Amino acid sequence: MVVSVEGLVCNAVNCGESDKMLTLITRQYGKMSVYCRGGRRISSKFMTASQKFSYGDYVINKTDRLNILQEANAKISFFGLQKDIRAAALADYMCEVLSDVSVEEEPDVQTLDLALNCLYVLSEGRREADDVKTVFEWRLIERLGVYPDLSGCHICGKADKPWYYLDVMNGELTCRDCGGKDKSGKQEDDGTAHITILMSGAEVYAANRVISAEKSKMFSLPADPGVKKRLCEASEKYLINHLERSYKTLEFYKEISSL
Repeated sequence: MVVSVEGLVCNAVNCGESDKMLTLITRQYGKMSVYCRGGRRISSKFMTASQKFSYGDYVINKTDRLNILQEANAKISFFGLQKDIRAAALADYMCEVLSDVSVEEEPDVQTLDLALNCLYVLSEGRREADDVKTVFEWRLIERLGVYPDLSGCHICGKADKPWYYLDVMNGELTCRDCGGKDKSGKQEDDGTAHITILMSGAEVYAANRVISAEKSKMFSLPADPGVKKRLCEASEKYLINHLERSYKTLEFYKEISSL
């Protein structure tokens, strides 16, 4: 069956003497592994459209054994990523996560659009890389259905505390006054290890704003550099723990950022 799809090349792996295996995240079929014959040749008609981070139209012959690329036309190549190694490293991380959370035959257009918006802003240099990372992670957490309850302390209900502990796996906030207590107010010690993130009231507010903002305003982060840094660290820790894996692309991005 021959199908026409619109999608993003999240990964391209060399195979054979001149071929590639592409990982496409498509609007119509979700994640697809696509064989690109001759894609590494300079003269290949697929050369541009088969590059990592390319977004375009693809005609694919879907078979039981293999999906074979027949035609391709790149719409956006995000050339700005080639000029900045830090931006390219972050794009690698975002695409790897996108590939992980995408499923074959289950398209998720909103998550794909989130990745495309972040890649565009990153490629054009419109926001700092860490800001793009923060927005991508918090919005993806919401898309995955694991966004924590940040409405206030889950024990006393108060939403005006200066600092909270966020329980990563339970997705609940606890203010410092209620720390270590259960919902009845009794001291709690069940011997269970909890992964927690310390968040200020400003960071809680900012996270809620990021996931509720319109697309055109989702990159409006707090001006305070300390708040932005902690918000970025919180989104990363929360997402990585829920995905239950590590990413070498993220480690490389952090290594580059520290130079």
